Amino acid sequence: MPKVIFKYDYKKDAWSWVLIAKGKQDKWGMTAQQRVGFMPQDLLSKVIKHDRKSAESLVYKYILSNPRKKMYQLVIKEQLKTVENIWHKIEKEYFKRLAKITQKPVFWNSFGCYLTTGKMCPYNTKEKWFMISMWAPIGANVITICHEIFHLQFLHYYEEYCLQFLSQQQKEDLKESITFILNTDFGDLLVGYDNGYPNHQDLREKLKLVWLKEKDFKKFLDKAIKIIKETIK
Repeated sequence: MPKVIFKYDYKKDAWSWVLIAKGKQDKWGMTAQQRVGFMPQDLLSKVIKHDRKSAESLVYKYILSNPRKKMYQLVIKEQLKTVENIWHKIEKEYFKRLAKITQKPVFWNSFGCYLTTGKMCPYNTKEKWFMISMWAPIGANVITICHEIFHLQFLHYYEEYCLQFLSQQQKEDLKESITFILNTDFGDLLVGYDNGYPNHQDLREKLKLVWLKEKDFKKFLDKAIKIIKETIK
C-alpha cells in the first residue's frame, strides 16, 4: 500500500523559502503578505537580489541561527507526530479513493512529507515529495497532504494529455482548480475544506457542476479542458 513518510529537512525548508520569495508575485490572487509575510524584510530583500543557490545558503544560515530554533524544533517534532498519527488513520482509504476517482493506480509507493517553517507548501514532482506548514492547524495540514498528493497523481498520469490542448499556465490553473474533488468525494476524511486560490473560485464552481453530473474522470477532464480554454486565455 502507498504510504507517506514524515520528515523535516533544513535545506529543503530553505529551498521552499527561496522558491516562494522568487515566485510569481500575484500567486492566483494571494497577497504578498500571505505569500512571504513570514520572512524578515531584510532577508527577503537579499533573497530576491541573490541567485537561487546563494539565496538558499542565506536562508539556511538564517534558519540555523534563529534564536527561536529550539522552540521551532519542539513544535516541528510534535506537529509531525500528530499529523502522522491522524494521517495513518485515513491513509488507506484516501489512496483507495484516489485510485478509483482518477481511474489509475497510485503511481508511487512512498511519498515524502516535509514540514516547512514557511507558509506556503510547494512540492517536487521528480522526487515525489511535498510540504506542509508549521503554521497551519493540524486539520489543515491533513487537507494539504490530500491536496498535494492529488496534484502529483494528476500530473503523473494526465499532464502530458492536458498539454496537448492547454498552455502550461492553463494546465496549472486546471490542476489547482480540480482539487474541489476533495470536498465532494473525500469530505468525510477531512475536518475542513480544500478552498483553492482566490482567483479560481468561479472556475472551481463551474468544474464542480460538471463533475457532479459526470463522475467519470477521463470524460470530466475533456469537459474541464474545454471550460479552461473558454475561461482562461
